[in-house]
Amino acid sequence: MSKFVYKFQSIQKVKESLQKKVQKEIALLDLEIEKLENEFNTVSSEESESKKKILNKDVLVGEIKFRKNYELCLDRKKITILEKINKLNKKKEIKRLELIQKSKEHKIFDSLEEVYHENFKKEENRTELKFIDELATQKFIRQTK
Repeated sequence: MSKFVYKFQSIQKVKESLQKKVQKEIALLDLEIEKLENEFNTVSSEESESKKKILNKDVLVGEIKFRKNYELCLDRKKITILEKINKLNKKKEIKRLELIQKSKEHKIFDSLEEVYHENFKKEENRTELKFIDELATQKFIRQTK
């Protein structure tokens, strides 16, 4: 009995490697988003601490102006971080859709491989039955002589 050789094996390997690549990209985007969210939380806590410092003691007008400018700077920083997070989320969604497409392609090739393998088994069984029939015929002919 011969060995089954899937003629689209190389294409299937390429599709699988592309799927793994997209999965890795999604994981990297998740890490980047998590990093930015941590940075956003840090900036938010820094901003709230700054507001508490102004309310707790008597301060000079110059220091109040400095704190307000600092808070404005922190607000801008928070806005830019949120924009980056939104961009990364959009990018992640695109990659997720791409991953869904890649997994569909992979499933198609898997099902195609199963069909080819079933056809191969049927053909092997036919060949084997022909061989067994031939042996039985030859044995019968020998016995009749």
